[in-house]
Amino acid sequence: MNADERLRAIRLIHDSPLRIVLSVTGGGVLALSDLLTIPGGSRTILEAGVPYSVKSLYELMGSELEPHVSDEAALAMADGCLARAHYLVSTPKPGTEPWPLAGVSCTAALVTDPPRRGEDRAHIAAVTDSGTRIARKVTYGTDDRIAQDRETSDALLELIAEITTG
Repeated sequence: MNADERLRAIRLIHDSPLRIVLSVTGGGVLALSDLLTIPGGSRTILEAGVPYSVKSLYELMGSELEPHVSDEAALAMADGCLARAHYLVSTPKPGTEPWPLAGVSCTAALVTDPPRRGEDRAHIAAVTDSGTRIARKVTYGTDDRIAQDRETSDALLELIAEITTG
């Protein structure tokens, strides 16, 4: 995704009624920055977090699911985010339509020091209050951590844009 495509996707997201809680375990953090850098982030993001410790991740997922970097873990995180979104908007303004809500997540194993055994990858997921459940794996052709995060973040933005229209 180039810069113009990223900007179009973010504007599409911000112009939609969708409200999200977003959680990333390190990888995908640029998506949060992107969403908050372009005006309109307060219309989209209800809350965002980085559950980096295992205890924090388990609390979000509601279980001690392993492995931590998998479609199942990403979906469990997204479920936790959606539950949080429902909690945050449990008292909508009188006379307003309820917003569509989603939990969006990324759990990632990016390049690290010392090198890990196994492949660098990310798993992203979105769960909406209308029943949509999407999980995707992101793999990399580079061992540059910043490039990996950019690719992961772009995949997250594409996923969020997809659920705003779908």
